[in-house]
Amino acid sequence: ALGAAIGAQVGQPGRRTVCAMGDGSFGFCVGELETVTRYRLPLTMIVFSNATYGWIKAGQNAGFGQRFHNVDFGRTDHAAVAAAFGVRSWRVEDPSDLDRVLRLALAHDGPTLVDVVSQPLHEAAAPVSEWIA
Repeated sequence: ALGAAIGAQVGQPGRRTVCAMGDGSFGFCVGELETVTRYRLPLTMIVFSNATYGWIKAGQNAGFGQRFHNVDFGRTDHAAVAAAFGVRSWRVEDPSDLDRVLRLALAHDGPTLVDVVSQPLHEAAAPVSEWIA
């Protein structure tokens, strides 16, 4: 998601791009924050932090019934990681703070990241469970 958002932002420089991704996806592309800050792209990234590869876990749940393998990981403060790259960041643990924080992120003139702590929800059906597990 982040790579596509960077491309969209570069392709439409006069507009703000918003990118939503899970913490698993963020982990795969976190190095791209260097690109985002180097070019000061006005990109808002929303990371849903549930400490699991959700689609993969849902697929394993559907296919193997509660037998999970390598899908859970520790909680990471993604806002702190982004801040280390120079991205203005917030961590949201209370849902009542989300609206206010999103408004602040969207109003900022540079790159921003909102780390939304959430529950795993692996019980949901994986959208593509046939090829995930």
